[in-house]
Amino acid sequence: MCKMLHSRYVLSGTDMLLHKRILICLSVMRPQEYSVLSADIPWETEDIWRTFAGYLLILHIPLSFGGLDVVAKGLHRSSLDPLTTVVSTAMLQLGELTLGLALLQYSAKPHHQVRTFFSGKFSSRRSWIKESVLWFGLLMSMVFITSLIADRLIGPEDAYDPILKEILSDSPTSRLVCFFLYCVIAPLSEETIYRGFLLTSLSSSMRRSNAIIVSSLMFSVAHLSGQSFFQLFIIGCITGLAYCRSGTLAASFTIHSLYNAVILFTTIMS
Repeated sequence: MCKMLHSRYVLSGTDMLLHKRILICLSVMRPQEYSVLSADIPWETEDIWRTFAGYLLILHIPLSFGGLDVVAKGLHRSSLDPLTTVVSTAMLQLGELTLGLALLQYSAKPHHQVRTFFSGKFSSRRSWIKESVLWFGLLMSMVFITSLIADRLIGPEDAYDPILKEILSDSPTSRLVCFFLYCVIAPLSEETIYRGFLLTSLSSSMRRSNAIIVSSLMFSVAHLSGQSFFQLFIIGCITGLAYCRSGTLAASFTIHSLYNAVILFTTIMS
């Protein structure tokens, strides 16, 4: 998820119920029954966490959480207007993806091409559309149910980031760039790193159900958002399940992109 996106639909009172549902989904299907991922990966097992830590600390955190400040200083402005904010965020996200792929190539085994590896991960498989529809429907059902419960318990509240609202209401150009950022760039970047690299790599050395949980936790931690932590964990588990079942990142990318699109549309309507 992009760092500007924060949507409240989970309360502590409902977390255990959702967590139980996810664990049931992970436990009732044995890894060999639903996963078509190959154990042959371009990275050595001992390099997986070193590589991920390098990505997180050297690229992700500085660019995602400090990049806009650098842009503002470079333009000699105290704050950025909505269009500059969203365009800069899109460029920073593309830069993070490009440098992340370079890091993955650098840490890969000799004679292994990361570009070829990820190209295969985005290839079409017969079941990916079915898996996308199935898991996206489950995700949106959870969002709807927990939103109703949250509104009943504490009453309705404004759940959307004011910065995101400002961007979407600024101009048609800002809105177009925002949709491209949230529905293309961000899902592509995050699915490549957290499912394509981390989940695939962990699945080669542990049970895939555990790999889904661990990679989803890392996905949540990387956003540095306590308010959205459990929400992001659920999204990570569902996109991870879709990826494992279909064997292609097209399924997890589609779910991620559609979910972000729903958030943007509901923000506009609000």
